[in-house]
Amino acid sequence: MNYEVTIKETKGVCDTELFKTMCKNGDVTADKVCDSVGKIVSIKGYALCHIKVDKKEFDINYYATDEGYISSGSEVFLKSVKNYLGMVEMFKVCEVKTSKGTTYKATPILTEESTGEVFE
Repeated sequence: MNYEVTIKETKGVCDTELFKTMCKNGDVTADKVCDSVGKIVSIKGYALCHIKVDKKEFDINYYATDEGYISSGSEVFLKSVKNYLGMVEMFKVCEVKTSKGTTYKATPILTEESTGEVFE
């Protein structure tokens, strides 16, 4: 079997030689984002990858959480993580209906630490 990974972008804990080696060797096991809908997850980093397997090619994104990795090709999920990673650590994984079907979004969870404000 021919297996080739091109890592396009990494951030956080995925921006390490260990993760990149794991990724290139096909050693990243991830749950599909649809299996995490409704969960609150701590996202520590992400990697955008292009994968070739035999005659098939596709893009997939990996998100590192405290419970392992989540994979998703959703551009909406990626955008929401990129917009808020570093400002918040906790996200709720949500399912969103669009005109093209179902996609997924990472909704930031606000805390006193992330906003700098005290809530009473």
